[in-house]
Amino acid sequence: MKWAFAFLAVAIIASFGTAIYIVLGNRDPVPNEISACVKKAGLAEARSQDALSAVRADIVAGGLKVAQRWDWGKTRGVLFQGPARSYALLALWNADSASLANADAGKKVYSAPGALPLVSVEVPDNGVLRSCAQRASG
Repeated sequence: MKWAFAFLAVAIIASFGTAIYIVLGNRDPVPNEISACVKKAGLAEARSQDALSAVRADIVAGGLKVAQRWDWGKTRGVLFQGPARSYALLALWNADSASLANADAGKKVYSAPGALPLVSVEVPDNGVLRSCAQRASG
């Protein structure tokens, strides 16, 4: 009988330990930090193609230029910059979304912005999106 209680106690402790490990191991604060910064700056998240109208012509023409990339571990980001700093577009991706590491990143962002952890546009580019991403870098 004592062995049964000891086994039960070990099983309960192991279950809690596993749950804590899973929750903390899967925690990714980067998208939340950047999203909070974007909202605080008064910029909206782009969840549809309509929200990307400021960059549509450059995306369709294939002229969207990558200005900077970040790798925060579980989350990665890319910043696109328009001609003469007319706009900035920040997009984040992770293992649960399409990779934006390739040359066709702009088209992937435009085709499904709602499937990415965060997409935001700043018109004109005043450096706010870059600043939010830089803060997450530490």
